[in-house]
This record gives sequence, C-alpha cells and structure tokens, in this order.
Amino acid sequence: MKRFIYFTAALVLLALFSMTAFGAEKNVLTVKDLNTEHEKASHVSDDFNTSSVELNYREIVDLNSPKTSYKRYDNAFYPRIKQLRDDLYILFFMGGQTGPHLYYTLSKDGVTWDNPEPFHATNDDKKFVHTDGPLAGKNDSMIGCNADAIILDNGDILCIYYERPSIAYAENYAPYWDMNGIFMVRGKLDENDKVVWGEHTKIYTGTGWEPYIHKLADGTLQIFWSSNAEYHSLYGYDIVRRSTYVMMIESTDNGYTWSPVVKEGDKNNYVALRVFKESIGKKIPDVKNKTYTEPIQYWTGQMPVVTTLYNGRSLMAVESKQANITFDISLGISEEGGKWRSLNFEEEGPDTIIHSICDGAGPYLNTFPSGEVYLTYHNGRDFFYRMLSPDGTAWGKERSALPGTGGMWGSSLIVGPHEVISAFQAKYGDKYGIQLGHSYLNHRTNAKKMTPAIDGAFAEWKSNTDALFVGSKAQAQITQQVAHDENNVYFLVNRLDNYLRSGDAVIVNIGVGDTQYYRVTVELDGSMSVLYIDRGVETKVSGGTAAVKTYGTVDNNNDTDEGAVIEISIPKSLVNLTNATSFKASPAVVNQDGAGAICDTLDNIPAFVTTSWPEVVLD
Repeated sequence: MKRFIYFTAALVLLALFSMTAFGAEKNVLTVKDLNTEHEKASHVSDDFNTSSVELNYREIVDLNSPKTSYKRYDNAFYPRIKQLRDDLYILFFMGGQTGPHLYYTLSKDGVTWDNPEPFHATNDDKKFVHTDGPLAGKNDSMIGCNADAIILDNGDILCIYYERPSIAYAENYAPYWDMNGIFMVRGKLDENDKVVWGEHTKIYTGTGWEPYIHKLADGTLQIFWSSNAEYHSLYGYDIVRRSTYVMMIESTDNGYTWSPVVKEGDKNNYVALRVFKESIGKKIPDVKNKTYTEPIQYWTGQMPVVTTLYNGRSLMAVESKQANITFDISLGISEEGGKWRSLNFEEEGPDTIIHSICDGAGPYLNTFPSGEVYLTYHNGRDFFYRMLSPDGTAWGKERSALPGTGGMWGSSLIVGPHEVISAFQAKYGDKYGIQLGHSYLNHRTNAKKMTPAIDGAFAEWKSNTDALFVGSKAQAQITQQVAHDENNVYFLVNRLDNYLRSGDAVIVNIGVGDTQYYRVTVELDGSMSVLYIDRGVETKVSGGTAAVKTYGTVDNNNDTDEGAVIEISIPKSLVNLTNATSFKASPAVVNQDGAGAICDTLDNIPAFVTTSWPEVVLD
C-alpha cells in the first residue's frame, strides 16, 4: 500500500512539474514559455529571408533619469550589453560621446537596472601636465572610451577599453602615440553580486579606438579594433581623412598575456596583426608641418565586431568610411576555426571581403543557436537590422530594429534560442539615454502529429512548442502553434491582452501559393470566418471549428485582463493541404484598445506575399 501511495505521489509531482514548466500557473502562455525544443544549427538549410526578429512592445525599457531617477544615464553613448548568468546582466556605456567616464550597471531581469557606477573616471588621478611636445605646459587628462567585455567560463568579466589623452586627441592626437592604448580590467562578482574590479593593465600601445573582444571555441581570446597607428606613425595624422583598418591581438591564457606585444617606444610603427583592410584609393596626405607630393594608399575598416558562425568560422562586420565620407557596412569571413591571416602593409583583405553590403554605421553581430546571423546598425538616427545567411555570404532586406530612438551606436545579446536583447542609444528631449528592446526570432516551425480536443486549452500541446510571435505594435500580442493529423490542421493561439474588447480577433493565414492563401479569422465570441484570397480577390469558404476561452471581462476597461486562448481546427481538404508536407504561415492580431483597430502582423514581413512568410513543416 505504501509503495502505491509513493508511486502515486511521484506521478502527481511529475505531472505538476510538467504542467508548471509549460505554464500551468498561467491561463495564457507567453512567447517565453514556448520554443523550448531546439537543436544547434537546425535552420542553416532554410531560406534565411523568411526569418525575422519581432520586437516585443511590452518589453521596451527606457534608461534615462525620468524613468530611473539615475542622472548618469542622461549622457549615455556606446552601450554594450552582456550576460553574467541566466539571472544577471551587465551593461557598459560611455558618459559622453568621446568619454571621459566609463560606467557599468547591473540588472537581474534585463528590465530594472541599478544606478550606474564608474569603473574608469577622469578624476584627479587621471590629470597631468604635458612636459614635452607641442602641448608642453598644458593641462590634460586621460579619458576612457569604447568599453567592451566578455564573460569567461569561470565567471570573470574581461573588460577592455581605449584610453587616450583628451587634449592631444582633440589636437588630432598630436605626436603622443605612446599615451594611447587598449587597457584591460578583470572583474569578479562577490557574494552579494557586486563587481570587484582588479588592476587596469595596458595590453597594446598606439592610437586607435573601438576595441571588440571575441572568444573562439578553443578558448582563444581575440581583440579587434579600429587602428590608424601605423599610418599615423609613418605619415602623421591626416587632418582631412584618416587611413584606418582593423588590427588584432590574441591571448591563449584567458587574457593574462597577449601577442603580438606592442609597447611604448615601438620601432615597428605600432603594428599588431592586420586582419581587415578595405581600399578606398590613393590621396596626398594633408598633415600639419609636413609636405607630401605623392599620393599614398588609403584604407578603411573601423568599429569591428565579430561573431562565430555555425561552421566555426568567424564573420566580421566593419564600418567603412568611403572616399565620399559616406558610411557603409562591409563583411569579412575568417579561415577555419576563426583564425585570421595577417595582411601585408599594401594588401587588401581578407580574401573573403564583401564590400559595402548596405549604407550604415556602428554594426553589431550575433548568431542565433539555430544558425541565422543578426546584424544591427544605425543609418542616420534610426536603428535597423538585416538577417544574414548562416555562412555570412548573403543578406536580407533592411528592417526596423528599434524605431524612433534617434541615437547612434548599439549592441545586441542573444539570451536564448529565440530571444535577443538590443541596447541602442536613444534621444530623450535634449539628452541621450539607452533604450533596450527584447525581440524574438520567427522562423520555420514544425507541426507535430496530434489530434487535440478543440476546447481552448493548451495542456495537450506541451510537447509541441514551436511557435511564431506577433506583438510589436501594441500591448496585445499572440503566439501561434500548429499541429496536424491525417485530415486536419490545428492552430493554438495564445493572446495576451490587458483589455479584451468586442471586435478583438486573431488571424491565421495559410499560404498555399506565392499570392494565394487562406485567411482564418476568429473573434472572442468564437465566431469564425474563412476566406480564400487569390491575388487580392476574396472568396468565402465554409468549414472548420474554433473554441475560445477568455480570461477577463470583455468590454470592461476598468480592470486588467489576462487574455484568451483560441484553438482552431481546419480540414486539410478545405485549405488545399491534402497530402501537403508544408505551408507558409503568417499570424496576425486585431486589437481594439483605442478609437480604431490595430492589426499587427509579423514585423517587417509583407502581409500579402507568402514567399517571405516562414514555413510550417508538417512532421
């Protein structure tokens, strides 16, 4: 009898655990509850042009003094977000467009952030008087800029940044090359989750800016940066036009030593490893106190960022400043294992360089576990993204990443198989702050075989979690899951909605041709309509069933509702899916919160051309 009781209790606990994991404590699932099954590089063979990233309207975070009461956010530039643990994030930024202070702040959820603390402040210990050169006798200070970081497997935070003398920088660096360089500081979390910073160490000497740190699969650390040190040392600082390209140093011992070693007084023109150089033609240098008559080769390639592709190679994106002073984004792909060939002085490269894929500046790269590459950049004062092919050789259309920020420079962080957090500078009145956006990857989903009861409940779907997400335009948002059996295709739509109203609806579109699809619309009262649309011509179709469970009070905006769960069954014969192995999908949500309806579809995806919709594979 006891064994039976223990066995029964174990089954109950297991059931409770399974239900809780699938959101049994909720009546309506969110996108965070779904897409729990994933395999590395599972989408590398898919058409990456049908993948997109959907901003979550509910998860936009503004970091400025009115929202946080912390004034250090009000002059924030160059944000870089990293993840310390599943429940702890760190964000770095500059206090000013060129420094002089560097700050970090922590958050346990990516939403609420601490008061920023400086880890490089231009205080009295950073001030000095020049004793030689053209600035002799003048007061100056060492400023920090362009911080980036990586989290090691042991939890150490390796933060790098550029340090340079402020007045000398304003004077086009003057001849103070040895005072410039890349610094590194190692941070560790204490028992209270506070960062304890160690000694600041100079690991490269020479003029430059915008360092980026990257880790390879074998543990090698690589630092890339925008460097004009070699040309500055050889020819002086061109007042009109810099010649800039990407240099690199490496470490194989978690950042304790770096090679090649470039120190003060370097006799080799401060050369590390040249890894990215894009030719922009020749010109005669325009340098103070020097006269040149022969043109020299000029290069571009700055603000480098790197991501590891599914095949182990590295993809680099740079900001290319062209001869006409416009900014483009260019790409380069490493050799196997993320290794880069060192280029000669007059050599463009790497061999895989892809010139000027689009207008833009301030690139940032990330690779989703499924294989798609996510490129963000700013163009003017707006932030955009493009999906890149898993091998880095092709790119999709420009799409809006976080509209209306009015800033420049940003970064992104993949925090799960489908979620990415973007951190972009944002303009708030006459001040700058940081805006964070949580977005979710939409791509091909798989519909498993099952025959659910059409009752508006999601319990039967716990082993079928592939989902699409729509929710960038308003607080109401939906997820869509698909299943099928021999005769029917089934849809489960979870609708989060604080204010349920008559006329609210969800739409599932079933693409069966390039411009032919079925539109299934279900309202909160359970009424359903099906239209066949062929090149814009609509034909009514009869069939199918739907069940809706609402959690809240419809048409009562004095309270806060949870939403609704909608379950739909459609005969395959009705929507031309008999014997089909897949179809294209595009869900939508109709929301009646305001004076008029908002219809939100997959962000940046054409609503009436099915070729760009993600595929649903009928397993």
